[in-house]
Amino acid sequence: MFEAIIFDMDGVVADSEPLHIKAENKTLAPYNVQVTEEDYREFMGRSPKLLLENLVKKYSINVDMQELLSVHKENLLQLYNNEVTPIEGSLQLIQWFSDRDYLLALASSSDIKLVDSVISKFKIRNIFKAVLSGSEVKNIKPAPEIFLKAASQLSVQPKHCLVIEDSAAGVKAAQSAGMRCIGFRSPHTPSQDLSLADMVIDDLTALLTMLKRKGLEDIICF
Repeated sequence: MFEAIIFDMDGVVADSEPLHIKAENKTLAPYNVQVTEEDYREFMGRSPKLLLENLVKKYSINVDMQELLSVHKENLLQLYNNEVTPIEGSLQLIQWFSDRDYLLALASSSDIKLVDSVISKFKIRNIFKAVLSGSEVKNIKPAPEIFLKAASQLSVQPKHCLVIEDSAAGVKAAQSAGMRCIGFRSPHTPSQDLSLADMVIDDLTALLTMLKRKGLEDIICF
């Protein structure tokens, strides 16, 4: 049976994908660079650092990379603190799993300050037994390291974990970790390849309704 549920954060718990594009455009505005949705989709679920490094190279921007990353982190954190909201149904879904004694983890590629901002603002810090960020792993998604580390902190075998992800990189990471995965096709990620997921949904509220009616093990056979 499933013992643990591992949530991705951006695009699953937090409606933050538009904030990333907004922050990246603010960071790169002094260099007359506009981030496109295509640019963002290519690196979705991974690390803003990879996107910025790619754009600096693509547009031959003469800038100190560490300084650029520092400015971007501040821009992004300010937006999270002021504007981030939950994905519809996400907090209710988290509470449903918690009420049924599943162990919960949050595993995000984002910086720990962004993770702290979200879980504090949404008042869900105490619900999660493990919270991991991209700052705590050497190999980010699609590598499975962050999910395996989450399972280890929960003292649960990977095969007893279910991941909820909205990016191709995240779904691939879950599969590589030997975990089952629900792919969430959010309004901001319609083009992500979630075909490796055990199940694909486009509405967390509808998923919660299904869980209440059937239970987790009837939706995804263990």
